[in-house]
Amino acid sequence: MRNAVRVSLPVFVIALLAAITLIDAQPRPPIPGGGRMPGRPGGMPGGSEGDWYNLGPLGGKATLEKSPSGLTVQKLIAGAPAEKGGVKEGDVIAGAPRSFGADAYHELGEAIEAAEAQKKPKDAVVKLAIQRAGKTITIECEVPCYGKDAKDFPGGKMRDAIVDSALEYLGKQQQGDGGWECHLSGDNGRVVMTSLCGMAMLAAGNTAAKGKYKANVAKAASFVAANIGKEDEMFARAGGNGANWNQTNWGIGYGGIFLAEVQAASPQKGLDDKLKWVAETILKNMEASGGFAHGPGGPNALNYLELEIVSNYCIAALGGCMANGVEVDKTKIEAMLTYIQKCGGGKGGVGYSTQPGQVGWGDCGRTGGAIMAFGAVGRDDHAYYKSMVGFMRSTLNDIIDGHVSPTMHHLSAACASYREGSKVWEEYWKAQRREATMLRCPDGTFTGRPTKESAQMGRNNDLDMGSVWNTAHWTIILCLEKDNLPVYFGKKGKSKSGKEKEEKEEKPKDPTTDEKKDAKPPEKKKPDIDEAME
Repeated sequence: MRNAVRVSLPVFVIALLAAITLIDAQPRPPIPGGGRMPGRPGGMPGGSEGDWYNLGPLGGKATLEKSPSGLTVQKLIAGAPAEKGGVKEGDVIAGAPRSFGADAYHELGEAIEAAEAQKKPKDAVVKLAIQRAGKTITIECEVPCYGKDAKDFPGGKMRDAIVDSALEYLGKQQQGDGGWECHLSGDNGRVVMTSLCGMAMLAAGNTAAKGKYKANVAKAASFVAANIGKEDEMFARAGGNGANWNQTNWGIGYGGIFLAEVQAASPQKGLDDKLKWVAETILKNMEASGGFAHGPGGPNALNYLELEIVSNYCIAALGGCMANGVEVDKTKIEAMLTYIQKCGGGKGGVGYSTQPGQVGWGDCGRTGGAIMAFGAVGRDDHAYYKSMVGFMRSTLNDIIDGHVSPTMHHLSAACASYREGSKVWEEYWKAQRREATMLRCPDGTFTGRPTKESAQMGRNNDLDMGSVWNTAHWTIILCLEKDNLPVYFGKKGKSKSGKEKEEKEEKPKDPTTDEKKDAKPPEKKKPDIDEAME
C-alpha cells in the first residue's frame, strides 16, 4: 500500500530535468535556473548514488577507466555470475580476455553476447582478465546459454526469456491501487509510470481481458483513468511563491496513449468517455503556438512555456483517441505538427523549442518521438516526416546523449526505427545491441548508466527514477516485434507487421456462405473499468 504522506519533488522528474544546463560540443538551449531547481524540499536527493557503469548480466557496477582502458569494479551483486566467478570489488577488468581497446564498456558487452550465443551451457563463459594487487589473473564467469536463439535477438526465445523475467518483476512492483510508484514525483508521475508499465504488458501480448497479466493491465487502466490530469495538492504547492508547477500534460500524454491501446485491444466500459475527455483536454491545453508546456496555466516557475517533447506524447495520445472513434479538429492537429516543424528550424532534427538558441538543436530520441506523433495521427505523408527520419537514422549512435533521460530517448528512437521497417530497425540494433546487453541485469531488470549530462549534474535521472522506469521502457522495446501496440503505431485496423502490406486483399465472395458470415454477432457487454479493481 502507498504511504499516506510522501515527500515529492517540486515537479515531475522530466520537468525537473528540462531545467538542466545542457552540455555537449554543440550549443545547448539556455534554460533558466542554472541547472538546479529552486525551492528543493527536504528529502530530495542531492545526487544519484553510484552513477556507475553496469556490468550487464555479470551483475555489478564499475567506473570506466580510459588509460589504460578498463572497468574498476565498485559493486557486485551477491550470487550473480561475476561474484560467483570470483571477481572482487576493487578489481580492474582489463580485458575479456583480450585487452580492451578504446571502449571497454561495449567490448565487454560483445564478449558477453558471444558467451550467451554458445551452443552448450558449459561453454557459456565470459573470461575476464583481472588486474588485482599488481597481478593479472583470469576469471571465468558463467552466463545464461541461449545458443542459436541469441541470433534471433531481439526476437525469439532469448527475447522471450528476458521479457518474462522483466514482466515478473514489474508485476510484483504494482501497488494495491493499481498504480506503480514514481520515486521522484507525485500522482501525476505515477500516472506516467503506470502507463509505461501497462504498455510493457500490452506490448508483450496481454490485454485487460487476456494473458497472464490481464488483471495487472485492467487495474493499471483503472488507476490511470481515475488519476489522469490530476495534480496532488502537496506536489502542486511544493515550489511555493505562487509559481506554476502544473505538469499534467505529461500524464495526459502518456496516460492517453496507454488508455487508447487498452480500449482498442479489449474495450472497457467508461474508457470511451475518458478518451473523449483526454482529447478535449489536450486541445484545450495546446498553447497559441501549437506547442505544449509541462501543463496549463502559463509560463512555469522557471519562466518558460513550450518544450517540444511534450507535444510528442500529447499528439500521439490524440491519435489514440481518434483510433477509438473520437473526433478531433484536424486544423488543431496541423497547428501542432507545424510547431514541431518550426522547432527543427529547417533541419530534420527536432529542436528543444522554437525559442532562440533552441531551434534546430536536434536529438535522436526527441526526433523519434516526433516521428511517432506524426504517424499516430496519420500524417506520415507530411512534408517534414522524411527529413525527421533521415536525421534520426544518422544519429542512432548518439541516443545516450539524449537530454533528461536516455532511457526515454531509447524508447522513442526504437519505436520510430521499427515503424520505418526492417532496414531501419536493423540499424537501430546495430547501433544499440551492446548497450542493451550492458543495461540488462541478472535479475531481469534494466538500469541506466553514466552520461556526459549526469557527470555534469552529479545525478543520473534514469537511476533516480529506478528499476521500474528503465525496465518498463526496455521491455516495450524488446516486444516491438510482437506488434501489439497498433494504436501508437497508427496501424489500428491495418495488418500488424510493418513489413507486410497495410491491408489484405479482399477474397472473392462465396455466395453460399457470405450471408452467414455477414450476420452480425450478438453485441458483447464491455467490462466495466471500475470492476477491474474488485
